[in-house]
Amino acid sequence: MQPDSPNSTWTFASRLSVEQVEEGHELAPKFDEKGTIPCITRHAATGEILMFAYMNEEALRLSLETGLAHYWSRSRRKLWKKGETSGLRQIIRRFLVDDDQDCVILEVTLTRPEAGGEEASCHVGYRSCFYREIVPSTEAGTTPVLRFVEEKKAFDPVAVYGDTPNPTQL
Repeated sequence: MQPDSPNSTWTFASRLSVEQVEEGHELAPKFDEKGTIPCITRHAATGEILMFAYMNEEALRLSLETGLAHYWSRSRRKLWKKGETSGLRQIIRRFLVDDDQDCVILEVTLTRPEAGGEEASCHVGYRSCFYREIVPSTEAGTTPVLRFVEEKKAFDPVAVYGDTPNPTQL
């Protein structure tokens, strides 16, 4: 995959048989009833899980064609090229699909935000969107609580995005 070099001739195969989907050489993704497929994104060098998002057919095709991660924002109901606003691009190094082709994994390298800071994927400013762990109620008391596993932010989200979004926009 070469970043920003589209190959508009790519198409997805029809899903014809279990054997074709599970053992064949054709990409025949299974999109859900909303037209999306789950995508886990991890760092190519470290294996660190960076984020989880959905792709629709266009996002999957653009990601394959350009080598840059594209997603479908369910909350904003629009295509989203990772890093288009922030500069936090994800350059795809490897693209994996599971056995029944209803989930994909991107292995990516990251770029730094244009406003300065370290490479990251999370719009909140942390390297990974998974910057907290759930502390079981046996340790926390009567209800589970969240504990930060990342100590500092990789960049200042206000410098990159401006004001923080209203919680109803999330």
